[in-house]
Amino acid sequence: MRKELEGLSLYERLRYQELSAGIIHLRGEIDDVTVDDFNLEIAALRDVQEWLSRITIRLTSPGGNAYLAFGVYDTLKEISNSGRKVVVIAEGLAASAAAMIILQGADERLAYPTTSFLLHEPRRWTMFRDESTSQLEDEAAELNRITNKVIDILASRCNKTEEEVRELIRRREVWMDAKEAKEWGLIDEIIGENDKKVLGV
Repeated sequence: MRKELEGLSLYERLRYQELSAGIIHLRGEIDDVTVDDFNLEIAALRDVQEWLSRITIRLTSPGGNAYLAFGVYDTLKEISNSGRKVVVIAEGLAASAAAMIILQGADERLAYPTTSFLLHEPRRWTMFRDESTSQLEDEAAELNRITNKVIDILASRCNKTEEEVRELIRRREVWMDAKEAKEWGLIDEIIGENDKKVLGV
């Protein structure tokens, strides 16, 4: 056994081996805990060895906080802009913020044939809290700002016009399978299609 693996649990050894290969998992709701774990793994890559020429994000998520997802998007773009290739592999489910933002931060976007995708406008759930009309107007303006940002990202990466994207997600949820996601431009390739190998594995 390699010296650096001595004393580690089986899980810790597997994670070390995956990090050494540049593989990071992003699983679960996009919340503080998930994103903190993601950022720790990004930081751990620097400790394992010098930055690899490519990192692979294995993504399974029902979506979550749009602001946190923008943060992950910015991190992936920063890595990509440094000259390192970022590959995201969608597994099982890539919904809401995960599909709209995180996938678009990658240089190459892959998915398994059974993966499902969900697109919709950013939303906020409220329970009639004690908020004034002006506060509600401010929140509506902020939701519109986030929606416009998401539309801009999707349009630029999916080779669509902003109006096409806006019309697709306006006032409804849009589910896609992997084939539909590829046709729409949400992903680049389907793993297993044309005997394509999984990158980063």
